[in-house]
Amino acid sequence: MCYYMSDEDAQNLSLESKLGLLSFDWDSSEFIKVNTDICKTCEKKPCLYVCPSEVYTLDEDELVYNIEGCIEMGLCTIACDQLGKGAIEWNHPQGGKGVNYKLG
Repeated sequence: MCYYMSDEDAQNLSLESKLGLLSFDWDSSEFIKVNTDICKTCEKKPCLYVCPSEVYTLDEDELVYNIEGCIEMGLCTIACDQLGKGAIEWNHPQGGKGVNYKLG
């Protein structure tokens, strides 16, 4: 189904609604890698707070990440490098793969 959305309507959408419009073409390579040994020593774990798609969560004080929800902003690696311990290695997926933005 195709329909036109005005700029005003698009601006009024919530973040959750905008994320729901994304489509993904997943690459088999792992474009996010976390050094869990380094991560365990990080008290702040800023990746938990900066990722809008909540790729990173805690499970019994262990960092768990699911790259399938990544919208490729790269905030996790910036926050980890600047405020954390530098445990996250993040790269764009291979050409043509990854997130397909509908509204910008």
